[in-house]
Amino acid sequence: MTTTAPEPSDVGAALERRLARQERRRRWTRRGAIGAAAVVLVGATFLAVHVAVRSGARPVRVLGEPPFALPSPAAGCTGAVTLGDGAVRIPITFSRSGATAQMSVGVCLDGHGPYPFIIDTGAAFSAVDAPLAARLDLPEVGAPQRFAGVGCTGDEQLEELASWSMAGVPLAGQAVAVQAFPGMGGAREPMGLLGADVLSRFGAVRFDFVAGTLTVPGLEGAAPTGTSTVHGPLSVPLPPTLVSGQPKWVVGLDESLAPTYFVVATPVQFGDNDGTAEFGVDTGSSRSLVDASLNAVLKLARTDLAQAVTTVCSRITVPLVASRQWSIGAAGLAPSLIGSIDLGSLRRSGIDGLLGLDQLSRFEYAVLDFSGAQLALGPRIGLRTP
Repeated sequence: MTTTAPEPSDVGAALERRLARQERRRRWTRRGAIGAAAVVLVGATFLAVHVAVRSGARPVRVLGEPPFALPSPAAGCTGAVTLGDGAVRIPITFSRSGATAQMSVGVCLDGHGPYPFIIDTGAAFSAVDAPLAARLDLPEVGAPQRFAGVGCTGDEQLEELASWSMAGVPLAGQAVAVQAFPGMGGAREPMGLLGADVLSRFGAVRFDFVAGTLTVPGLEGAAPTGTSTVHGPLSVPLPPTLVSGQPKWVVGLDESLAPTYFVVATPVQFGDNDGTAEFGVDTGSSRSLVDASLNAVLKLARTDLAQAVTTVCSRITVPLVASRQWSIGAAGLAPSLIGSIDLGSLRRSGIDGLLGLDQLSRFEYAVLDFSGAQLALGPRIGLRTP
């Protein structure tokens, strides 16, 4: 497995190929000509709150950052159970605070831990908070890299993990990104991000939000051997060990993958004819968000509310806009409040928004089938909070 992050030239080439194919396949409705694009989360775009305050009137009321529960250290580096069909069920901590939600799992690094990691399918590759990496004395890989988040910049260092595990499930050694994350590393705070690079190597994962479990078909497989893009759904069945009977909805996914990263996204439809945007499927995002330049096109209404959030390199406040009915494929999403932000360079690389855990957890379960490029959703869960 390659132990370095993708070079910018590699990412750019994959982005160009994906952009061309998606523009041929999809067109914006009514307002048209905005163009679907690739989603490539590179370098340090790990957290679900890559956001910045827009200029203009100050919101009337700012909502504080919601508190979320984390796995207990008493659980140790165990807890996963192998089922009779070979699938492995992993205990996770699913925590809801109002309309927002978060998932985390106990991760052990080189025999130390467990440490709480956010389960983040929006993270192209996994990350560890810098103070923890320093305590473990992880070996560095290459020179530090400069990254640009939304409204901030910072430095990261790739460092090698020889061995690690997720609630007792062994994970292959690899390089992880190390940086000082705001809101991480302190008491009762996460210590890292378990990204799509790791989760995708299981082929598929099932999140059960009511039971608080993550189920995988078996042990971790190999990383991709090359760079490619995939537009789903592919003509392959969902893993029978993860889905019993027919899911309520199945939605195609757009994937960009390489030996060191994996990005997953899906088209999101707003209203009947208001437009379609490419959203990253991001379990690390406690609230969904959209690029502010699309508010008028997608008919998102201003509100007098804002949300305090933490990005990969800053703490800021984000205006909230109100959606009407929106959907992924045939699966309708309830009208709700969405963070409205200027994605800057992320938008220029093709990110229209993030479909967060606030929406995904409104279904009884979600199966991310990376091998089949499809997202399966169970029945809806009734929630009153927008």
